[in-house]
Amino acid sequence: MSTTTDTAVPVVDLSTYGCPLYFVMARQALSRLADGERVVFLFAAGESADQLRDGLAEDGHRVLAVEQGSDGVRVEVEKGG
Repeated sequence: MSTTTDTAVPVVDLSTYGCPLYFVMARQALSRLADGERVVFLFAAGESADQLRDGLAEDGHRVLAVEQGSDGVRVEVEKGG
């Protein structure tokens, strides 16, 4: 069961992009958010979740969750200041 609320977290599908383009696209998506807002990024299995997590953390963002599944990786991020 899925519930939609006013605070729904946007999902950005980056699964068609390879490295480093998915990282660039993630940074662009975060630039459109206010500090403290969250976003979920989806990207293809086999891409390095650690690399994405580390790069976003270096940019001052907070990685809340990394979930790896058979069809890809889901990364939830909170924009930092």
